[in-house]
Order: sequence, then structure tokens, then C-alpha cells
Amino acid sequence: MRSAVVFNFLLEANLMASAAIVLMIAFRKFLRKPLGNRMIYFLWLLIAIRLICPIALNNPWINEFRPGVVNDQAIRPIAGQIKVRLDDIFSDLRRLTRGNTDSIVYQGAKNFVDGLYFGTLSKLLLRIYLWTAAALVLFFVTVNVRFRHKLKANRIELISGKLKEQYLDVCKKRKVKPIPVWFVDPLPSACLVGVIRPYIALPLTAAPQEAIHVLTHELCHYQGKDHWFSLLRLVCCVAHWFNPLVWVAAFMSRTDGELACDSRVVKDLPKQERMNYTNTLVLAASKRYAPGVGVLATGMTMTGRKLQSRVRSILHIDQTVKWLMVTAAILACMLLVSSFFTAEGYVNADAYLSELDGVYGIGAREDGSFTHRPAGNISLQDALNIAMDTISEQIGEDTTDLSLYVINADYKDDIWFLLIHSRATGRTYDTYVDAMDGRVVNTGWGNG
Repeated sequence: MRSAVVFNFLLEANLMASAAIVLMIAFRKFLRKPLGNRMIYFLWLLIAIRLICPIALNNPWINEFRPGVVNDQAIRPIAGQIKVRLDDIFSDLRRLTRGNTDSIVYQGAKNFVDGLYFGTLSKLLLRIYLWTAAALVLFFVTVNVRFRHKLKANRIELISGKLKEQYLDVCKKRKVKPIPVWFVDPLPSACLVGVIRPYIALPLTAAPQEAIHVLTHELCHYQGKDHWFSLLRLVCCVAHWFNPLVWVAAFMSRTDGELACDSRVVKDLPKQERMNYTNTLVLAASKRYAPGVGVLATGMTMTGRKLQSRVRSILHIDQTVKWLMVTAAILACMLLVSSFFTAEGYVNADAYLSELDGVYGIGAREDGSFTHRPAGNISLQDALNIAMDTISEQIGEDTTDLSLYVINADYKDDIWFLLIHSRATGRTYDTYVDAMDGRVVNTGWGNG
């Protein structure tokens, strides 16, 4: 696996998603009432999609960000800019400390710069990234296997009688396919367990007046696909374990998932029923239990300020502003799509390369494209003629027979970049020709 492929994705996803997470922290604090809990939760979902989708769409504007000193075409412009800036910082640090070449600072800066240049640093970082991600996967799998095993060992029986009738009635009213409900003992608080074949675990000690509210809550988690969102959170945390903002987002989105579930539960309930439901929440809070973020299970309990905020949210659910919700959803979806336009625009080079006649081999970048669409006064054929004349004048090589040459071309910033390899002498020439006036900007050569 090319390290550039991984780092392109990680850098782009984290830059875009981190900015969105910071914005979301402000949104959930100041705009929760007008947007509503379910919209806040939906916005977290969009951020998660950006974090896990390794998509890069072509964007001609991003071509401007490709650093000229990054020759590896697998490195996209954003990653290239970061690489160049880091190289500049540590190169300056090495120059500042070169008076003491034995110092840790000098040696560290030198090793960093050398690692960037030879690619050893990226390979080392890739190994660290993959091993840490693998360790997290192992940890999460172990935690969930132990949790599921413990619950299975403590299962008593499926619900039955009047409680089952009430549960099936709730499923019918909410148009949700019933899933199994097991009494479990001991179990501090009810939870929706699992992803593929989920079930609801209900404490054997649950009071009758609480049980139906608890079951409705967990059923709404299932209706809202929150068990899948739990898995999505874990995938984000594994893929971006090095970003503390992703972990913050995981915890916040879990809390907002509970609030969004409350909104589903009480959406069509009268005020008295809402009060009864909040009483159930307060009673559940006394258990002080909820599965951790790494467990694929929902938990109903919250404590302290979170519980107070949750109760207020339930009692004031009608304060959402629909037009603002719709506007926020549309803008958020547009921003999500636009955040994937991080790859350079493809400019097919075939039409321009076909201008060249008599050359042994002709090519463009690895993908057969130019960096920019040619827009100067000098055509590719003219630029090649100017380059060949320059090589003949400065080096003294006979350049009349083009069948002895392999040409690789690119175009950027009104410059034709020509890599010319002579099959006769083995020399390779780097010649840059200004596409506006035909001036030769640079000529260099080497063997091989």
C-alpha cells in the first residue's frame, strides 16, 4: 500500500471534519433549540460520512495548491502543501542549530528532513498508524465480546403477558418491527444490544410503570438505526485515532443520540405523558450506568447537567424552527459534497500530445493528463522545438532526429515542463518553456 494514498485520505478527511466538529460544538450549544436534537444528530452523521469515505473528486481549482517541488503525483495538493511546509520548518530548524551538529534538536531536524526526502518517515508513520488502529480494533472487539457474553449469561427469559402486549402495541403504533426483549439480571439499566441481530435487554427489577417507557425509548433507538451509528462511531475512532477532536465528537454524538431518541419518543405525546417519561429518566439516572463509547449498545442513563439539559429539551421540544432546520440540512449536505473535491482536475493530454510528430515515445503524467489546461501562445510542438534548439546550442547535442527521444510533458502556471530523454546518449534534460513568449525558463540535464 502506498503511504501517499493513506495520508491523502487522512489529511483531507481530518482537515475538513475537524473544522466541522469545531463548528458543531458551537451549534449544539447555541442552536440546539431552533434546530432540534434530531437535526443536531443528523449533522453528526454527515461528519462521520466525511471521516470514513475515501473519496476525492476532481477540482480544477485545487491544481493551484500543488507545490512545484513535490514530484510524486500520488501526493495530492493538500498533502503536498503540508509536506512542503513541514520540510521548510525543520530545514530552517536544522540551519539554526547547525552550529552544534551533535545536539538532539539538530539530529532530530536532520532525520525528519531526510525521512521526508527518502520516504522512510512516511513508511514509519504508516506502520505506527496501522498497528495502533489494529490494536484498537482488537480492544473494541474484546470489550464487545465480553459485554455480549456477560449479558447472554445473565438472560432470564423473554418478556411475556401484559408487558409483551403493551410492547407489541407500541411497535404497532410506531410502525416498527418488534425485536426480542429479554429480562436480564443483574442489569442496572435497559439497553439496545448488538448491530446485526439486535435485542433489548431489560432489567428484571424494572418497575411496571417504568418498563413501557424504557422499552419505547430503546425501540426508538432501533427505529432511528442508532445501533448502526454506534458502529459508525467506532469505525471513525479507529480510522482517526490520532485526532482528539474525533474522540470528542464520538462522545458528544453519543449524548446527542440519546437526546434525538427522546425527541422521537415524545414527539406526539401529550404534556402529562412527557412528564411521566422525564420521571422515568430521573429514576434511571440514579443507577449511574451506561455502556461506554466502545460498546455497541445504547444506554438510557445520564447524570448531572446532561440530565438537566435532557429534561429541559423534552419539555421544550416544540421550540424548533422548521425553516432553519431545512436550511441547515441543505447547506450541510452541500458542504459535505463540496468537501470531497480535493483531487486535481483531470486535463486530458492526448489532444496536445498528438501535435508532436516523429518522436519515439510521448507521455504526460502517470494518469495521462496535464496539471492545467494549456492556455498560452506557444503550442506543445513549438515548445518542444524551442527546447530542442536550446539543448543543441547549450549542450552541443544533435537534436535533429526526434526518433531518438522520449518526451514527457506537463503544463502548469503558463509553463511547458518537458522531460526529454535521449536514447542515444542516455542523458535526460529538464527544460521549462514559457507558454506566453517562448522564453526558456530552465534547462538542466543528467545521466539516466
